[in-house]
Amino acid sequence: MAAIPVADPEVEAKRPRTIVKGEVPSVLKPPSGCRFHPRCPKVMDKCRIIDPALADLGGGRAVACHLHAAPA
Repeated sequence: MAAIPVADPEVEAKRPRTIVKGEVPSVLKPPSGCRFHPRCPKVMDKCRIIDPALADLGGGRAVACHLHAAPA
């Protein structure tokens, strides 16, 4: 959401920038598990091992994240 520009340049200039920490994963050798776990602030142990399944959120939206996985 922070990447969406604001129409007013004065407001845009005053917005704080979001800095994503962590390493950008290699495209040629992606990490095991979730592809985003090296940069995710909410990473869990299973994120490093298990690739999350795509879950339908409804309304044409879907997410592949262990935080939003359907309960077993």
